[in-house]
Amino acid sequence: MKEEFQRKLEQGEYISNHLFHLVEKNNLVDIPGDSNLDQYNEQVIKKDLQKYKSYFETMYQDIDKNIHLDEEQMRAILTDEDYSLIIAGAGTGKTTTMASKVKYLVDIKKIDPAKIVVMSYTRKATEELEKRILIDFGIPAHVTTFHSLGMMYIREVFKPKKCSIVDQNQRDNIFYQYFKEKIFPYPDRVKEIPQLFEVIKTQNHFVFGKHFMENFARFPNYEAYFEQYKKDKLNEVIDLDLEVHDKIEELLNLEEPKTIRNETVKSKGEAIIANFLYCNGIDYEYEKVYPELLEDNRTYRPDFTLKLGLENVYVEYFGLSTYPNDLMSRYEKIRKKKEAYHQTHHTRFIKIDSVRGEDILKTLKDGLLAYGFRLQPKSNKEIFFQLLDQLPIAQVYPYKNFLYRIIDRIKSSPSRERYKEIIFDYIKKLPPVEQKQALKQFKYINEFYCYYQKALYGNVDLYAFDFGDMIYYANLYINRLGYINRLAFDYLIIDEYQDISQERYEFTKKIAIRNHAKVVAVGDDWQSIFAFAGSKIKYIYNFQRYFEGAKLLRINHTYRNSQELIDYSGKFIMKNENQIKKDLISSKENKQPIRFCFFEPGEEYQTLKKLILDIHAKEKDHNILILARTNKAINECFRDEELRNDIGTKIEFIGYEDIEIDGMTIHKSKGLTKDEVIIIGLNKNFPNKNRDIYWLSSLFSANPEEEQIPFAEERRLFYVGLTRTKNNVYLLVNKDAKERSEFVNELYRTIKETDEEKKHQVEV
Repeated sequence: MKEEFQRKLEQGEYISNHLFHLVEKNNLVDIPGDSNLDQYNEQVIKKDLQKYKSYFETMYQDIDKNIHLDEEQMRAILTDEDYSLIIAGAGTGKTTTMASKVKYLVDIKKIDPAKIVVMSYTRKATEELEKRILIDFGIPAHVTTFHSLGMMYIREVFKPKKCSIVDQNQRDNIFYQYFKEKIFPYPDRVKEIPQLFEVIKTQNHFVFGKHFMENFARFPNYEAYFEQYKKDKLNEVIDLDLEVHDKIEELLNLEEPKTIRNETVKSKGEAIIANFLYCNGIDYEYEKVYPELLEDNRTYRPDFTLKLGLENVYVEYFGLSTYPNDLMSRYEKIRKKKEAYHQTHHTRFIKIDSVRGEDILKTLKDGLLAYGFRLQPKSNKEIFFQLLDQLPIAQVYPYKNFLYRIIDRIKSSPSRERYKEIIFDYIKKLPPVEQKQALKQFKYINEFYCYYQKALYGNVDLYAFDFGDMIYYANLYINRLGYINRLAFDYLIIDEYQDISQERYEFTKKIAIRNHAKVVAVGDDWQSIFAFAGSKIKYIYNFQRYFEGAKLLRINHTYRNSQELIDYSGKFIMKNENQIKKDLISSKENKQPIRFCFFEPGEEYQTLKKLILDIHAKEKDHNILILARTNKAINECFRDEELRNDIGTKIEFIGYEDIEIDGMTIHKSKGLTKDEVIIIGLNKNFPNKNRDIYWLSSLFSANPEEEQIPFAEERRLFYVGLTRTKNNVYLLVNKDAKERSEFVNELYRTIKETDEEKKHQVEV
């Protein structure tokens, strides 16, 4: 510590607050009383700004000549605190700053890329960071989600046991087995559950379906009942060919495509392969764990495992055509690595690579025939029945969703280990009649909870972890692990820090402490919108309390929004004075960036279509993003026969296929930028004043923290929607004022007040 301090001082290097105060506190060096660390570091940064001026100016010249780092970004990169928070407003180049920080650490500070981990929350955000760091800069740092990093520790904790991640298919199957074993054979339980859980009826219309309740008692087991259900559904079909075709297309075009057998797969190409195998009588397993472990104790899951006699045949789909050209090299390496792996293990292997312009089905069929498979096409009736088989719990799925929602709440709660104690304490305080009912409800919920946990961890050879367990077990056991070189990090760089939860904060802190790693957090409290998923805004508000000696930095120049939009939305969001004040600056001008488009009651989607055409007429090349608070509002669009739900988030406007339109919730749009934005569903339910009314949910919900004004998070959500645009944001507003969101009226007043203030300033 003393030597490091003296070396930095002698060489004129940046000295962190943490190091300075440790040296000062322990009297390791005689520091003069008038020493000013901030002034010293300011001189270091000024010197380094000049020294590395050319380095920063040319950093992106071979990648994107439109990217130029501003001085605030460069200062954030040069600052080398043990703990720092970069407060980055919407559109200020957060991803660019993070990637540039990694490059600087590797190029200039000579940090081993393997010692840098960059963490984000979603696969989408991670892919964006990977593109910048791994592809553009060619730096092999760890770019990962929190959950994936948690799994890295879990694999070490439970070594040599195989550890996998539970997917939705497995969760559905676990519930199906549970229902068949524990519920269906007992008619009294089947009848009691709908009476006990009336709350589900209000949310999903039914607990168990009408057909199920009217017919289940006639059958000895669930399989027999379901066979009759399929026959009854078949009798309702008018055109079987059309029914089968439309259902398959609907599954293929989901954002997360599904197969005829109900597997959720990673791409449409994988779904097409799976459907061909099924339709031609070839049994397969999707992403079955390969018998041998990969390096680092990792499990390998080939896309498809087929049985040919006593041998396995593996099918891998390399859907490289779905990736931009600059990602090709990375995925080409992955393809070659998998090919080499199969070659080493002398397996039978069919590779399908869409980047080469292959006909997926021809390549697959040729490969199958070459290995000696016989194709035995199924009839449309068989396929129809399988489409029904894909969700055998269709008649009871609201109960399944309800149980998993409760279990996930419990497992993601900091109080999960005390869940029974908390529940019984609550029940004791209820009146006797309610107490009896609550105990019965908990009996069913806990029975499934225990069944589910046993299904995950009851196999002696393979443990399966769901999202609620990945970080929990990593946190629980991380301090018991000895030194592991591949998990020894010098820098933790955290994206979207405003969304951090208690468990993620603790995970970060434990990794930092065990490795003496520096933490660089990047976030914007104005965009904290995931309290329902456990995020705690206090961790960004009070960063310096949770990381002692931390420094706050700011990047204020936004490259997305106009100054006018920044001014209007900034004034709106800062009605909550607890939030961190920002002075965002833009060189873009737009006198009217927020436009109110009124519609007659009942005419919202007619007005939406006209608005889309008006935007397209003015700007032919501009893409359009339609946002709403809920999925329901987006799905309402598709009641109009001219608006079709296309692949993923795409919306097709029949007759105007050249218009690029996406539609999604505001939550999902976080991090996105589009040319033009339209916000719909701005009714009196935004802000949402409803809370989950079920008692057990509320006991373990991630309740929002008390803030200075009501619906503070809903206000931030509206702000996120307003700031997704490069140009204009259009608000579809009901002419009936009683039906409007109160945020719309407030924003309208804010714009008027801001314009009056500016006018007055000019006149003065």
